[in-house]
Amino acid sequence: MATGASPNSAVRPSSSPRRSCITTWRRATRMADAARLIAAEHARRRAIEADDADTLDAMTADIFHYAHINGLVEDRATYLDRIRARAVITHATGASDLSVEIRPGYALLKGVSFMEFEWRDGSAKGRIDTLFLSVWEPAGDDWTIVAYASTPKP
Repeated sequence: MATGASPNSAVRPSSSPRRSCITTWRRATRMADAARLIAAEHARRRAIEADDADTLDAMTADIFHYAHINGLVEDRATYLDRIRARAVITHATGASDLSVEIRPGYALLKGVSFMEFEWRDGSAKGRIDTLFLSVWEPAGDDWTIVAYASTPKP
């Protein structure tokens, strides 16, 4: 025992090996969750291009809401009905500069997006470039999207 040290005092390292392992595990878990979430977003966009309402149905939470760039807000049923009606042809869509924030019980995904589209009746076509924010919740080993909103890219 060191001179002047009381018998009840102990030298404790500033961080224990156990705490370090837990921190490393949590970081690895968050990174894996972020990778799965980004993969889910890319899969969602592929389903939009393919008019694959069944895949989109499986990926959306029962309380899903979609706020379009023009201000239209749809709930899950309305959104899926519109996809099934195939009123809009999505020629291409993509997301980049993706950033994930994992929180207890949900995650935020934000980024830059584009969509090349055409109304099936020929009344309009074009490309939109946006910034977007989406909310996702864990569903087993997967993620389901709860909300999506976009705004024009400055």
